[in-house]
Amino acid sequence: MMRKCEAFGMKAIYHNRKKLSEELAGGAEYVGFEELLARSDVLSLNLPLNKNTRHIISTPEFTKMKRGIIIINTARGAVMDESALVSALESGQVASAGLDVYEEEPKIHEGLLRNPHVMLLPHMGTWSQETQEDMEKWCIGNIRAGLETGKLKSPVPEQADL
Repeated sequence: MMRKCEAFGMKAIYHNRKKLSEELAGGAEYVGFEELLARSDVLSLNLPLNKNTRHIISTPEFTKMKRGIIIINTARGAVMDESALVSALESGQVASAGLDVYEEEPKIHEGLLRNPHVMLLPHMGTWSQETQEDMEKWCIGNIRAGLETGKLKSPVPEQADL
């Protein structure tokens, strides 16, 4: 992420549960969550979805951000409250949004579909040659493991008992 920021002349700040090593941070400055919201001109969401991160970005968080912020979500749709995002876009609090994931995929919030300041992508964040090759190798390995041992390397949790 840091290299992408540098390509646009951006200074990168980040928040994480734990501060990253200097090597992993790649020159980005560690800040608290509230400071991240207050200082960011562009906020890129890169976090897993769990009970603690569901709607981690909602109305209270939008009000703490700079007016005219740009939001990018390529993480998981439900880390951001889409209804709150639509309201923030309509009020001008958020200038624009780029989304690759949606709160209730494949359904997309109507307010996002009709907003000209929103770029909607078809969940293609991993669409690179390297990632596709890695996914193909993983899939083949998973099939091989299933056929040879009867157990998958990456079973779907909801189907673990099948």
